[in-house]
Amino acid sequence: MIRILLILLLLFASTAFSADIAELKSYKATYAVKYFGFKAGYVHFILLPKKDNNYVYLSRVEPGLLARLVVNPEAFERTILTIDELGVRPLSWVSEDGKAKTEDDGELTFDLDTGRVYGVFEDEAIEFPLEIGLQNRLSMQVEVLRALQNKEQPGKITMIDGDKIKQYDYVRKEPQQFNTDAGTYETILYESTREGSSRLKRIYHAPELNYIPVRFENYKKGKLETVMELVKVEFNDGEPQLVKRDD
Repeated sequence: MIRILLILLLLFASTAFSADIAELKSYKATYAVKYFGFKAGYVHFILLPKKDNNYVYLSRVEPGLLARLVVNPEAFERTILTIDELGVRPLSWVSEDGKAKTEDDGELTFDLDTGRVYGVFEDEAIEFPLEIGLQNRLSMQVEVLRALQNKEQPGKITMIDGDKIKQYDYVRKEPQQFNTDAGTYETILYESTREGSSRLKRIYHAPELNYIPVRFENYKKGKLETVMELVKVEFNDGEPQLVKRDD
């Protein structure tokens, strides 16, 4: 379950951009998670500005009672990123599952000066060349939404996922309308796939919400595993409001 939720964190993030690369609007978004049809809790995403045109993007889980057996509510993932003429550029990334074991825990530095990515993942030292456009599990979604805000196609995005480099293809499909707890929205559907993987991700972006996803689905071998649906979104600098659920 913890792996499923952490996979979800790399799928769905949201930002509000203007055409100016210096503009990033802060927000917080809450999604209800269902795993094979069962309520699993909530995931919160927060984007906050820092100085010098840097931003913090954070995700936290709020597991339900059953999910707490395998998911620690202290788990989080965070990236610090900047946006310049080259696009979204991550500066650091941290993942912590809130448990004593280091499974899926990591910390990476994206050193723009030396052109290297280095750090630790699951207690193993890793290092890669920092190629232009290389993202992490959170910053890649900021780059997707930057493209959508600028009427561009996301196309191919390269991401470092733990100790591996992966490339994802984003392909636009037919638009659909969705009725969620946050409202009814016209959406643009994108499918994300990776060569050699049996997983398919479907992401429904709402132009009305600055292309924030209102729903996303994770399939494996054609079977729907996980659904995340927007419950609430706020465009401000406050702390996330935790949504109470019926367990």
